[in-house]
Amino acid sequence: MALSGVQKTVVAILAVIALIIGVLVQKVTRPAPLDRNVLSEAGIFLFDSPRTIPDIDMQAATGEPWTRADLVNQWDLVFFGYTFCPDICPTTMAELRQLTTALPPETADKVQVTMISVDPNRDTPEQLSKYLDYFDAGFKGATGEPAELAKLANALSIAYIEPDTSENNYLVDHSGQVVIVDPQGNYVGFIRPPLNPQQLAQWLPRIMAQ
Repeated sequence: MALSGVQKTVVAILAVIALIIGVLVQKVTRPAPLDRNVLSEAGIFLFDSPRTIPDIDMQAATGEPWTRADLVNQWDLVFFGYTFCPDICPTTMAELRQLTTALPPETADKVQVTMISVDPNRDTPEQLSKYLDYFDAGFKGATGEPAELAKLANALSIAYIEPDTSENNYLVDHSGQVVIVDPQGNYVGFIRPPLNPQQLAQWLPRIMAQ
């Protein structure tokens, strides 16, 4: 049966009302935009646009190949360090363990911490795996040839100086920030040290929800 003019008008009005309600619901349920100034006070810096990470060919702490694909399908917190580091590295890794423990379970399940060793001379897969197991947090690790390490470090704005490996007990100078990678494998920001695990545990779920 054909609709009358009045019925058509009512249907049109109801459609407009439904559209308005849908827009309002979307606005209410959408996370509020993050205040970059407030984030920076917490040591978190997000880029306006994600940055692409190049393809890389490295080796995981498990001995298996490690590539950009390992940074996809979850949020990654990536830290560059080495297992013989006397101070910054163990402190940062312990703070990252505190962070992952403090996150809500539904958020923690979507976050992976990965340590990239800038000391492939000493950090064999076995050494790296043993070091990560110490933190007992499911952390992953990888390292690789100097050229591959440099490619990844440059893409993630990480600075480090290749050491003189002929010396005993040499140290490696390196940046201390933690890189944030989104589930698409893009570099979206970083966390400046020192880390505040409890504060970061409040912000990270909101960053992931954007």
